[in-house]
Amino acid sequence: MKNLIAKSIMGLALAIALGFGFIPSMDQSASCAECESDNLPGIKKAFQAFDESCKKQLADGAAQRKACFASNVYNKVIPVMKALSKDNRFGAGDRILLVGETQNGNLIAGANRGFQTVAPVDKDSLTIALNKTDGGNGALVKICTVDENGTAKRVGTLNFEENNQTGKKTATVNGVQGKIVRIDIHSSGGALKKFQYTLKTN
Repeated sequence: MKNLIAKSIMGLALAIALGFGFIPSMDQSASCAECESDNLPGIKKAFQAFDESCKKQLADGAAQRKACFASNVYNKVIPVMKALSKDNRFGAGDRILLVGETQNGNLIAGANRGFQTVAPVDKDSLTIALNKTDGGNGALVKICTVDENGTAKRVGTLNFEENNQTGKKTATVNGVQGKIVRIDIHSSGGALKKFQYTLKTN
């Protein structure tokens, strides 16, 4: 019984310490890795589904992947891919990265958020704008591409310091056509603080 009480008191003390303390970049070693690789099977499925959907839109003999990036074809395929992604077949936990739309998020320290396009990007250049709107925490933002062979490559990084300063940072990445783009946001700082943001790509 005494053991149980002692353990309970220690657990409570630890919870209080963590609740009011500082989380020093405890995720930094993991978050500093080049790119996340936990969703490569989902990305492979996304490429396959994209090719299957494109094939239905193209005339026989067309150079399939390249022809799919024509706007009249791509714009018909993207709604199909969005619908397919809603059952998490392309990776549970990731949010869909909607090119051209603004998305919102809010992270506590030590939390991560991944965004991923549901299909290979149809253009060669992409601009990512992340606007910190509130909070005292910082964030490391990794921008990666993944090709159909599962090769991931970091193509951009945004860093936000651990302070109350708000504002927008942007990165333009090139050579992304035909690749899935992932944006991973890793928050760090005080346990009771947050990192609130908006994300837009175009």
